Amino acid sequence: MLAGVARPNVAAYEAGRRQPLFDSAVGLLEAAGAEILVEPPLTWSWTKGVRPYAVPSRLWRLAPEAALRQFAPGPTLWWSGPARTFDLSARPDRCRLYEIVLREGGPADIEDIVDGVLLCEAWPDLVLPRELVAAWAPLVSPGSAAHAPMAP
Repeated sequence: MLAGVARPNVAAYEAGRRQPLFDSAVGLLEAAGAEILVEPPLTWSWTKGVRPYAVPSRLWRLAPEAALRQFAPGPTLWWSGPARTFDLSARPDRCRLYEIVLREGGPADIEDIVDGVLLCEAWPDLVLPRELVAAWAPLVSPGSAAHAPMAP
């Protein structure tokens, strides 16, 4: 067998009767053509200003169906005006929602809505507070301290 794992063991893994050792799991995944990616855990910090903003330790990717879905923010994110749904597959809606969630959201909101690659693409057009731009700039545009337009 390509993975070097005996068939009875594979059957036991599939049936949930056994858990593979790490090396066996890696062999099975590689034999199936999968890539193994190990990333450091995502941790969060907060800016120190009058209005604290959540700042991640790194960017992440969302599955396409999550990154480009319809999203109706609840009252913690959308607290003025009539209820609205954003189409994340439409860049103007995505940019507006990213501005809102980066300003108003906590870590769970940001992780649920923001895709790292799409954020980097939109970053130059987002209007965000200076403190937030300064905190996120090393993640979205390394080498450039202030790449996005800033709100007062």
